[in-house]
Amino acid sequence: MTLEQAIQFISEQKFTFAQSYAKTLPHTYLQRRKCTNEILFERFIQVIREKGAVYTFFQKQYIYLEIDGYVYWEMGRPIKCVQVLNRADKNSLHLNGQKLAPEHQASELKNKLAERERYLDNLLNKSQKTDRDIRQIEFLMNTERRIHGGGKNIIDNYQMEIRYE
Repeated sequence: MTLEQAIQFISEQKFTFAQSYAKTLPHTYLQRRKCTNEILFERFIQVIREKGAVYTFFQKQYIYLEIDGYVYWEMGRPIKCVQVLNRADKNSLHLNGQKLAPEHQASELKNKLAERERYLDNLLNKSQKTDRDIRQIEFLMNTERRIHGGGKNIIDNYQMEIRYE
């Protein structure tokens, strides 16, 4: 997806105001199930990961893509599992104390996310899946799960060693 196609995609979507964050971190969101095209939803997330900038937010790193005065981000799940795409005014990054992450952190985070995507795709595409493969797929695709290591989520710490079960 090109940046122009990404802009076209988001212009066709209806974002919902996040009421529970109205006073603390105002933003809107788009649920996968309510978007006009799930394939384009996934491609847009890929654009965020490829072209976005990594910021640190409360000791977590997220990738934000700025388009037309807004920033877009998701929580770092495997792309097939992402259910929500967030959007906020671009000024909210600085107002909320978010800082651009150093290049080495940004690079490591993006590489780790790409590696995880390849790993999951390889598991999903295996013609003969073992019980362990199935458990790994279920673990990675579970949108409710946490990663071992203090309850951190996948994107919480780019240096965290991940143990799949």
